[in-house]
Amino acid sequence: MAILTMEQFQKKLKNWVRTNPQNLTIALKKAAEKVRGEAVRNHLSGPKMSKGVGSKTNATLARISGDLAGSVNTLASATIKKQVAQISSNLKYANRHEHGTFGMPERSYLRSSLAKKRLEVLDDIAKAMIEGYKKA
Repeated sequence: MAILTMEQFQKKLKNWVRTNPQNLTIALKKAAEKVRGEAVRNHLSGPKMSKGVGSKTNATLARISGDLAGSVNTLASATIKKQVAQISSNLKYANRHEHGTFGMPERSYLRSSLAKKRLEVLDDIAKAMIEGYKKA
C-alpha cells in the first residue's frame, strides 16, 4: 500500500464520503462506541483516584449510582461537508469531572479514553475505507 500525503488522504476520504456516507457513518459510530466502552469500563468504574489527583490521561471515578456511566452516549453522521463522531453526557456534573473545577482536579473519562483508543479507531476507519474501495 502506498503512503499518502495528508492532502491525498483527505481527497480520498472526501470521495469515499461522497459515494458511501452511510458506510462512514457506521465506521464513525463503531469508533465512538469503542471510545465510549473504554470510558465506561476503565474510567467510570473506580476505584476513585485520591483527592487532588487526576489528569486527562489517567483518572478513574468510583461508580456510585451508575448515572454518569449510563448517560454517556454516542452520535455519528457523515456528509461530504461534515463528518462527526461524538461521545457525550447530558448530566450537569459530567463536565466538572472531565475538566475539573476550582478546587477539584479534572478526572477525564472521555478525553483520556479517546487518547487511549485514538490510533485504534483511526485504524478501524481506515480499514472501513479500504474495504469500501475493494467493494467499489
